[in-house]
Amino acid sequence: MYEYSAYCLNFSSEIPLPECCASVGGEPDFAVVKKKLAPPPLEATNIHRRGIMAQTATGDDGSLWLHWEGVATFRAFEGRFLEVDSFTDEADLLSLFTVSEAIGLILFQRDHFLLHASAVRVGGAAWLFMGAPGAGKSTTSAGFVKAGCPLLSDDLTAITFDEHKRPLVSPAYPQLKIWEKSVVGLGYHTDELSPVSEGINKFSLAPRDNFTPEAVPLARMYFIHNDEHLPAFRIMSPSELPMETLRHFPLPNQLLSPLVLQQLFKQSISCASASKAILIRRPDGFRALEAWIQDCLPSSKSLL
Repeated sequence: MYEYSAYCLNFSSEIPLPECCASVGGEPDFAVVKKKLAPPPLEATNIHRRGIMAQTATGDDGSLWLHWEGVATFRAFEGRFLEVDSFTDEADLLSLFTVSEAIGLILFQRDHFLLHASAVRVGGAAWLFMGAPGAGKSTTSAGFVKAGCPLLSDDLTAITFDEHKRPLVSPAYPQLKIWEKSVVGLGYHTDELSPVSEGINKFSLAPRDNFTPEAVPLARMYFIHNDEHLPAFRIMSPSELPMETLRHFPLPNQLLSPLVLQQLFKQSISCASASKAILIRRPDGFRALEAWIQDCLPSSKSLL
């Protein structure tokens, strides 16, 4: 049995998940267990990883299911149990699929506000980066990490709210997956990184030294694009946030019931009231990206 910590939660696991940090102690909030599973009828989803489209179902008992052909079937129950039926002998591959959308189901059941986003800590605040595939959210995060900003999450970002409804980003685990082009462009060295099972020529940047498990207040939400028809920079109004964040919901659309949509609306408004949302065109080239990052870091005034 392994003991891990991620997203400000402790959990036990019957499978190795090396991306995650070791638990610092305390009772586990949930458990990852191996089990032979027979899912209910499955539907195709909008979620894909490594070119495999996920399938999903909701059980009569409220359990949530994800099935990846040739990889694994997952069942999340009550936010306390994540059952795994593996079809692969590749431990790294199984771990990759487990720490992504599968654990995302547990977080969803525990009422976390989930976004398909990368996040870093700038000073004492969390900055999020969202965008369509290829927009550069992971590359942007890697640039901030290179500039000394601790990583908070890659791909799946989880937000909770304190008693005053202020949003807090829960650090995931110290791994950022970036393509070889970004590795070279930002001046990292491939011999210092590890290849990952996510795809060809993709590497794992694992900045563990300054990774801390404490939740961080949300301050910035960047929506990155590379569309010449959109503004290069625009402060977004709070009314835009519900629809924009919905575009970056990281789990199957089948979960978006009217009740869930109502909750997501309220959560996005809480984020809008506590942070600044910015639409920004991706800087043209790695040097321009690093220059923009340096302009951002000395003072938040440079963002306005």
